[in-house]
Amino acid sequence: MAGYTGIKLIAVDMDGTFLTDNKTYNRERFLEQFKALKARGIRFVVASGNQYYKLRSYFEDIDAGDIAYVAENGGYVHDGQQELFVADIATETLARVYPFLESLKAVTAIICGRNSAYVLNTADPAEVANARNHYQRLELIQSYQDINDTVLKIAIKMSPAIHDTVLEAAREKLGDVLVSVTSGHEWIDLIIPGVHKAHGIHLLQKQWDITDDEVAAFGDSGNDMEMLQKAGFSFAMNNASDSIRQVARYSAPTNNDEGVLETIDHILSGALDKLSSNSLFDGVA
Repeated sequence: MAGYTGIKLIAVDMDGTFLTDNKTYNRERFLEQFKALKARGIRFVVASGNQYYKLRSYFEDIDAGDIAYVAENGGYVHDGQQELFVADIATETLARVYPFLESLKAVTAIICGRNSAYVLNTADPAEVANARNHYQRLELIQSYQDINDTVLKIAIKMSPAIHDTVLEAAREKLGDVLVSVTSGHEWIDLIIPGVHKAHGIHLLQKQWDITDDEVAAFGDSGNDMEMLQKAGFSFAMNNASDSIRQVARYSAPTNNDEGVLETIDHILSGALDKLSSNSLFDGVA
């Protein structure tokens, strides 16, 4: 079948969306889909809170220049050929952030830089190991003052039990200079106002002359909000938070049921141009 030709860009979140809970995806199936997308000139964009280098590692069997990345929740944008945008949290802002991080209990703070991520060497080793699942490049430091890098964002890892408390505290102490967003039930990201996934995707759209109505986006949590609000075809995974399900125009099967890949099949087969209800899929709310 000719397939739906209106979509020119597909943007996917990774954790809880493109990846299963085991941090895997059906590589063989996606590789075949990707070949078809490329043949039709449909751009594929990975939009995640994760580090650029970590995201690249998920797609080692695809030419690096064929995938664009909106990493660090919009803090770093790479079109596959070159950097388009690098966020830079001001020194005076960091001077307020670091004491705040040091005041928090039972959390692990990750300073996300352009060249690497940084964690205090006093952090729980188990949490450092967990951080390496998201940050391909990660260095242990004695003090935040040891960092000599452009800081893109700050990530804070904690137990779900204290998530809302930490989120409230971050918004109270730093809300005038940084936006605090939820990135799953155990993560909070501190980002520059206006720097989010939607901003990064907008830069790519501008470069490639793609309108919002030609974008399909997939997400599951709070850091996907602006991206889903902006995309003409926005899909909340069936495992998404209630706030995301309310914002997205459509829904897709869960991340563990290959919901993104199922929807890409519909895009390629031509079903998306017939989309008029909330879901392409029977039994998906």
